[in-house]
Amino acid sequence: MKKPHLRGYLASALVPYDKKFNINESEYVRHLKEISKADRLCGVYVNALVGEVFSLEPEERRRLVTLARQTVPRSIPIVAGVIGHRMSEIVDNALEAKEAGADVLEIMPPFDVLWMRRLMETKDAPYRFFKELAREVDMPLSVFKYQAERGLSYSTETLARIADDIEHVVAMKTSCGTCADYYQVWNALKGKLSIFVTGGDTVDMLGMMMIGFDGAQAGIMAIGRENWSKFIAYCQAGKYTEARNIYIEKCAPIADHIFGAPLRTTRPHRTGSTTALIKEALVAMGMFSNATVREPDVGATKEERAAMIALMKRLKILRK
Repeated sequence: MKKPHLRGYLASALVPYDKKFNINESEYVRHLKEISKADRLCGVYVNALVGEVFSLEPEERRRLVTLARQTVPRSIPIVAGVIGHRMSEIVDNALEAKEAGADVLEIMPPFDVLWMRRLMETKDAPYRFFKELAREVDMPLSVFKYQAERGLSYSTETLARIADDIEHVVAMKTSCGTCADYYQVWNALKGKLSIFVTGGDTVDMLGMMMIGFDGAQAGIMAIGRENWSKFIAYCQAGKYTEARNIYIEKCAPIADHIFGAPLRTTRPHRTGSTTALIKEALVAMGMFSNATVREPDVGATKEERAAMIALMKRLKILRK
């Protein structure tokens, strides 16, 4: 099965809504076309966390995958996020995404329930889960890995066992709290699957990509897409001075504004979610007509909206 080798820019799709909280399909399709223009694009990620996968009905998740497959060039894989806590539920969701046109399934941790978190640190539970899921769905899988600081992370040893023994597992979204953590993951897994660095690690992302990477994926890369594309290209080419300059000048300010330093920040609590702030940016860029998010998520305040726009103007992402 180890067929897909994803390398480059994995673009995450957000979901626009109308005033009644229904999916605005015309804006969604336009958004898909826009993010698909990214240089070095290796996939489009639908039903991501920033795509509000937890707020979508099953039929809506299927519809978004279908629209993505109809819109994005056939040569570009559609990666679909899959959630659930019961094996039967996850299998059903995975098969529905597969039928709707997904090429790769990114599996959110099924252990994201307080009493089951202890299972993530065991040697066998995550391995058995992915082994059974691979048998049931028989298609390429990507592991969604949280950073250890969040108390919801697979061990490096378990990830290596999964990569070695389960041929359906071809990629991983790799969130690590520090470059030291990422160094261990990269050394254990490089060459075994496609390893994607993610934007939630703020300025640590630069150091991680200098250690080694296959690609990058983060919803924030929709903000100043050209800058993120250049950053990835410079890193792939080993042009680290150029990569450092564009990251520090154009990319890191966005990541720091939206995320701060996760779990290590003393800055005041933010009202709006990551998704809400990215949507505010997309509204400012003329991609979405509003920045609505579904409850229980919370939209940005007027002050947060103004700060997001001011930052984009300072970075010359917005010209006005």
